[in-house]
Amino acid sequence: MTETALNSLAQEYVDLTICKTRYDEWDLYWLTEGPFWRRTSMRFSRDYKIFPDYEVGLLKHGRTLQDILEESARLLENLEQYKKTAPEIQMQRVNYLIDHVGHLHTRTRMLLGEHIPFNEMTRQLYCLVAPEYDYKKFDDILEELGQALPGTGTPKEKALAFQEKLMIPRDRLLAVMRQTTQVFHDIAVARMDISHNNMPRVRVRELPDENMAFLSILFGYEYDRIEYERNFNLKYPWTVDRVVECIGHEMEPGHLTYFEMRLKTMIDTCWPEMGVISQYSSSSAFTEGSARRSVYMSFDNSMDKLVDFEREVVFDLAGLDKGLAQLMPLWHRYCDISGYGKLEATRNTWDGKWSKEEAGAFLEKYAFALPGTGVDALEHLAVDDGHFVAHDYARDVLRDYFDSVTTDVDQQWKLYQRLCASHMSMKEIQDKTFRPVAYDFLP
Repeated sequence: MTETALNSLAQEYVDLTICKTRYDEWDLYWLTEGPFWRRTSMRFSRDYKIFPDYEVGLLKHGRTLQDILEESARLLENLEQYKKTAPEIQMQRVNYLIDHVGHLHTRTRMLLGEHIPFNEMTRQLYCLVAPEYDYKKFDDILEELGQALPGTGTPKEKALAFQEKLMIPRDRLLAVMRQTTQVFHDIAVARMDISHNNMPRVRVRELPDENMAFLSILFGYEYDRIEYERNFNLKYPWTVDRVVECIGHEMEPGHLTYFEMRLKTMIDTCWPEMGVISQYSSSSAFTEGSARRSVYMSFDNSMDKLVDFEREVVFDLAGLDKGLAQLMPLWHRYCDISGYGKLEATRNTWDGKWSKEEAGAFLEKYAFALPGTGVDALEHLAVDDGHFVAHDYARDVLRDYFDSVTTDVDQQWKLYQRLCASHMSMKEIQDKTFRPVAYDFLP
């Protein structure tokens, strides 16, 4: 069978993914409909639209969930048949499509009401299963915070008070966001073969939902240029660590870089599947995990360099006490552990081991949620139950993978760029065997 036949199968996957967004509105993470796109209408809102913010219109219609379930099952059979005679050069691509159609099929079953165990859910949606976390680490980090953080009170009270000290004043937020965005943009351009034209327009405004950290408006794209505006929510509790994580992760060298690399690859190869990223897929787990890891790579995997940046840029522009920066390595470790706390809360409630009240109390106990808000926080997390597997656990899987291939930071950047343009396999990344195929027509 020819590549033309494989492209046809890949286009079926794209079409089914788009159709599913009618019933699964958060699923479409990124869509490239063609090699070029420009906004031709100003009919959009800076309050409610999410990224990508253009309508795909009739492409969403024409299939019920049952249709999508049955057609994705047939597509899986056709891909498995194709794989039997596929040349070696196509094998990573075929396996990628089999994984992603499988993710779509599982998510469709869930939308139709099927409930499967948490670990099986994340395995089928992201090709990842996070092992049970060592709960002693929750107690240990809280005790360490209690000993190290300034002030009086219980360790939990000290942690909450320290978080308040890291809060960016509203009148300083725009300057902080613009300069942090500029720094990460310059690092991305210097370390990767990407365009300097992707610096987003940065705005701050009050958004209707205080839990919405930001809103993005896409204005156009072409090969190696993506033009968009990022509006950061003045109502959101922006702390030093959240600023750094959000900018490096959500823009460059994180998601925006991944979008650019996939767009270029789609145009260079005519592979339809490179034009779409589904939230409930191993591509999503890769982009989330690698984007979060790239924050550390931006500072040569050195916590000291990251803290120097936070002190001299974020703390300074925000008018915060720079003396607190010495505590940021411990705080970053606490933030990483808190993600696993939220993972355990969602896993145990999903599997029926904890009630909502028990999970909420757990979140409050370790200051992963504000006092009295544990149940509300849990319900917010339940919007995307696999989030902390596809983000926090995926970040650590990618860290271990990068380090297993090379500890040289320059080489890790080259590997990251290659992975962004490849048919990555989270299963093989987790077991440290994945090596991107060196297509001779890619840069």
